[in-house]
Amino acid sequence: MNRPHRPAAILVSLFAISPLLVACPSSPSCSGSQRPYNNACLDNVAITYIECTKGHGLDLTTELSGKLGGTFKVIADASVEAAYKENKEENTVVALQIVSDCLRIAESSADTAVDKSAAEESRQRADLIRQQVQQTPHIEIAPSQARAGASVAVSGTSFYPEETVAIYVHATLVTQIKVNGQGAFSATITVPKNALPGFQTAVTVTGETSAKTAQAPFEALH
Repeated sequence: MNRPHRPAAILVSLFAISPLLVACPSSPSCSGSQRPYNNACLDNVAITYIECTKGHGLDLTTELSGKLGGTFKVIADASVEAAYKENKEENTVVALQIVSDCLRIAESSADTAVDKSAAEESRQRADLIRQQVQQTPHIEIAPSQARAGASVAVSGTSFYPEETVAIYVHATLVTQIKVNGQGAFSATITVPKNALPGFQTAVTVTGETSAKTAQAPFEALH
């Protein structure tokens, strides 16, 4: 009678039970009011906030992966930026609204004044951005008549915060400028040489991210 090949039998047995021998990642050891969450230590207010956004269909796990373990303010600020990024990509303020609503809940449930203040400041930032992106942009120019080569002041409001806008005289691109955090800008442009004298045209400003457009009438002089 042939005996079974013991080394081979042992090897097969080890492969069979190997999944049981794989060590599961251990939860971090948290101190104070923090507790484990996604392999990081977070305060209850941060966990409540993240779970709130997830419960409303906004999963910020990827965007916040490098922020977990930081203060609640770091997480709150990062979530506002992530929501704004989604707004620009999807052209909808839903993410900003979810973040605002969940920050309000976090603000009411925070245990410390620092966390309450962080939730309030981030919520106000989210609300400001949401209002800005929903508003109709507006521009002003001065003067509204000028010769080719002359300077004209152009200012605008209610574009996306920190986006780049393109400024045209009729169909000619004259400059590009980045708006500030409130969606506003001011610039000085030069009337292009191909502006037709006596021809009523317009100065047009278009947001490269938002595609928002605003116009003001302009006339090139002889």
